[in-house]
Amino acid sequence: SKATVSVLNWLRSLKYTPRGDVAPRAASRRARRGLRRGGRLESGPPVGFARRSYGRGVRVVEHGRVLQPRYPHHGLPQRQPPRCRGGAGAEPAAVWRVRERLPGVRDGGGRGVPRCADAAAAAGAGCLNASHWDAFYGFAEAAGAEFLFGISFRLPEADLAGAGYVWDGANAASLLAHMAARNQTMWGFEMGNEINNNVHNTGAPLTPAMQADATVKLAKLAKRYFPDAKFVGPDTGVPNWKVWMPEYLTAVRALGGDAVLTAATHHVYNGIANTTFNSPKQLDHVVPDMEALQAIVAAHGGGVEMWAGEMGPNYGNNDGHCFGAPCGLYAAAMWYADDLGLRAAHGFTHHQRQDFFGGDYGMVSSVSGYPALGLRDAVVLHADYWVNFLWKRLVGAGVLRVASRDPTLRAYGFTGPPPSQYAAPACRAASTQLVLINLATDRSTTASPPAAAGARYAAWVLTPPPAGPLGNGAALNGRALPSVVDGAREAPRYLQEVPAAPEAGAVADGVVLPPAGIAFVCY
Repeated sequence: SKATVSVLNWLRSLKYTPRGDVAPRAASRRARRGLRRGGRLESGPPVGFARRSYGRGVRVVEHGRVLQPRYPHHGLPQRQPPRCRGGAGAEPAAVWRVRERLPGVRDGGGRGVPRCADAAAAAGAGCLNASHWDAFYGFAEAAGAEFLFGISFRLPEADLAGAGYVWDGANAASLLAHMAARNQTMWGFEMGNEINNNVHNTGAPLTPAMQADATVKLAKLAKRYFPDAKFVGPDTGVPNWKVWMPEYLTAVRALGGDAVLTAATHHVYNGIANTTFNSPKQLDHVVPDMEALQAIVAAHGGGVEMWAGEMGPNYGNNDGHCFGAPCGLYAAAMWYADDLGLRAAHGFTHHQRQDFFGGDYGMVSSVSGYPALGLRDAVVLHADYWVNFLWKRLVGAGVLRVASRDPTLRAYGFTGPPPSQYAAPACRAASTQLVLINLATDRSTTASPPAAAGARYAAWVLTPPPAGPLGNGAALNGRALPSVVDGAREAPRYLQEVPAAPEAGAVADGVVLPPAGIAFVCY
């Protein structure tokens, strides 16, 4: 009842051992179309269906995540509700102890962190107890979200054991039993986080087969309590991932069959900077990774989906700093809209945004800037929050082939009804939805989509604040969007329906995009 998101501050490093203590995370996070101004968009038949888009985050300290509303990608039709992703995937992580309350102490940064009064405390570990877990689960439940939970591979023990390491699921079983006893439901689980990064950084003799063995063991264990649970992995980071991923997928299938994994997950940060956020070359430099994952999944995945397992505008490191990138600024919204469309066009079924809350790259933040929220604290909404918000309400699940001949005008096409209950009627009834991004910051441009004679469009256009793309905030169809939500009041109506009437026009006349504009067009 009075639990706050700050309770989750230490959850990013959750790992489960029979006692439930939390160890601090050791390793850092690592990690077109075409249409000339005045030219014509080329479109083709649907190339697939989108499944879900998530914003990653409750960014619990910075590695717990709440998955935001899904977005169009190849795969199955989108479904509701959104999914909340959090837990112990970050390495090392927390261990589990079934106790209602434990005393708190101060960590080195002066923040209150639950600790365990045993050997785990000597290693700087904290505790995930029943109260904390239930508060976290309640947060997801209140958001109407299903839960995807990460279980730790337990890297500290793995590093010590080396080549002889075998994952022990006893503590995970204790947590699962608690979930089941409380009638909590889980959509799915993942095992480990960026284990390949640890191997690269420490030289530990760990292998993809070890992580695959742990994944299959977790799947067998979890299905005792949650028979319909899904499993995803391996959440690879950048180092040597093109070797780790196929070996992991092959080993999982060999140990457990094709039905174990639902999706292959990989982490990529674009690395945009204040000077490159609107560079076509910078935005497209992640395409080779997408194509590599496509090939690996096709050859070794046995039919699994591709997930953008952790995506952010720039590396956040352990403290969530973005190293001079435009995190939280309008420019990040331009990257985010493009990355959603780009990955949809390459067959990804989920986009797990790093992150929803916490660190510099959160789509929302606190007024104080501190990564914690009290029950009634105000919430700051950044420009990229509105990209996610509008995507859910204005974009359908089918993915169309769309081409633009101008590299500074990015174009992505979709079809079908948007998944939100608050979908705009014009887009729900439309056969085509376009997401158009004008990368030029000094001039307007006109897109000329193909359409039947007499077709008319409805459009919502995001534009930067008076300070430009490197400023805070955004406007929608010329109206400044709210930047702060008062946490003491009921959710305002502008967080339900799209908070601006659409612009309308004849498709044959083209759609004008202001400098740095992001347009959602339905017709």
